[in-house]
Amino acid sequence: MIGPLLGQVDNRFNVFSWEQYNQVGAVNSISEDYSYFYFGTEDAGILRLNKFSQQFAKPITQAQGIKSQSIEHIYFDEYTGILWSVGDSFIEYSFSREGNWNKIDYRLLSLKSGAQIIDIGSSKDYVWLRSNSKFFKLDHVNGILLGVYATPDEQSITWGDISSRELRWNIFDFNDYFVEDAWLLTSNGASDNRGNFSKYLSYYKSNNGINWMSLSNGYILKIDEFNKLITPIFYGLACAVPTSMIDSDMLWISGIGNKSFNGITKFDMDSNKFENILSDHYLNFSKDNIYSSLMVDDEIWYGLDSYVLVYNVKKNSFRSIGFEKGVPRGKILHLEHKNGSIFAGSINGVVQINRNSKARMSSKVEKFIFSRNLTLGDIENFEDKVFFVLSNTVFSYDNEKDSISTLNWKDATFDISMTKNQIDIASRSVSRIFSRNDNLYIVTDLGVVDYMNRTLAIPSSLYFNYKVTDIAVVDNSLLFLSTVRGLVVVNIDTRELINYYDFPFLRNIYQIKYIDGYLVLLTSKGLIKFNFNL
Repeated sequence: MIGPLLGQVDNRFNVFSWEQYNQVGAVNSISEDYSYFYFGTEDAGILRLNKFSQQFAKPITQAQGIKSQSIEHIYFDEYTGILWSVGDSFIEYSFSREGNWNKIDYRLLSLKSGAQIIDIGSSKDYVWLRSNSKFFKLDHVNGILLGVYATPDEQSITWGDISSRELRWNIFDFNDYFVEDAWLLTSNGASDNRGNFSKYLSYYKSNNGINWMSLSNGYILKIDEFNKLITPIFYGLACAVPTSMIDSDMLWISGIGNKSFNGITKFDMDSNKFENILSDHYLNFSKDNIYSSLMVDDEIWYGLDSYVLVYNVKKNSFRSIGFEKGVPRGKILHLEHKNGSIFAGSINGVVQINRNSKARMSSKVEKFIFSRNLTLGDIENFEDKVFFVLSNTVFSYDNEKDSISTLNWKDATFDISMTKNQIDIASRSVSRIFSRNDNLYIVTDLGVVDYMNRTLAIPSSLYFNYKVTDIAVVDNSLLFLSTVRGLVVVNIDTRELINYYDFPFLRNIYQIKYIDGYLVLLTSKGLIKFNFNL
């Protein structure tokens, strides 16, 4: 039968308490209602463009309760005001066109997936789905299947956009239009100013003189009939999986690219606007995956596989530093800056690079790790030292003295329970270290240790012994832990678990930051904004 009312992702939150942004993938479908144009995408849910401001609004994604990740068709039923979505997992519909999504299982229609549906439309009384050989008639309010037909039993059906299966060049004529950004339009697709070709996927003709064409590369062509102007538009992340971010005047986001390109995104937290720096537009910037980032003055250092990429913000140029400068083999997951030196490390070692000359420096840390065949787990700058996790043990490096020493747990005992019992944790295995709010948090197999207060801040049982990937401290009272399975919220003073969020879009969290009242998370599902004050 019809699936249950899903509501928001959780009834404790408003519809847009959680926001999800991702690389778009292909733009598969287009529709419009009274206020928005809707774009159904492969990887970013349903994009919404305000018809009056011509600005993108918050998208509709799994964070608003939609179950499908990929949207094959989007359709607004003007007779009922319901927004319909044909996705990879379910057919879904919403009366509010934002939250409270209902779902219909494809098995009820004897279909395997939404890929079998060619088009969706409606009449005054019904919603119609079209496949290669059948037409499905649904109740236009509750989605109940009313019949399956070889041809519809009524004539006045308004179908949605024209999909790629039915697109013909003679449907539109662009001869009199000026195409911005030096794009070239052909009979079956478009080429950007770099010669990258993308197929047309959907065409939508609006009644207000603004028509749309969607492309397989995530771009949308805005067709202005009045001004005879065609404008390519891209809205979303440049990388497929964001893994690293820098909070400056903008949020700089980088990560793992797709098969065609990679890029760096500048994201405005207030307006939710994107500006992308794409790999195929620059020399020395390839589509290789980015795993870490660090901003030092007007430079941003990026860690890739076996080399480092330096972006000069003012000059808008890239420079690569590789094995010839001693950069270790493997993914450069760790970057840190101290007294004019950049420490870049992979699991195989660390190199120390002069920040100004970009020359390799003689490094005691590098020699120390190499001579003892240690593996690098983390690097963190705290107070006047740089801390390293080497083979699950914490070491500190004093740059002025040029000395390395083991963090001596025995110089203080640690309170690990509410009853003030003491225990020596010198033998505990360390996986990560985080410098937050003038404190150092050390992740051990026992839990998260508060270094300054010499206490076990969070026992590992509170986060179900999952792997901790990052930590954020809010108002010195709340501790947010990102794990590979969800987000944990703990009261620092009482060490009590406040909440645990394990929504599908919060799996594999790479990094978290608290910025202007939002918790910003980078996950395998994209960039997540969480307004937990709502």
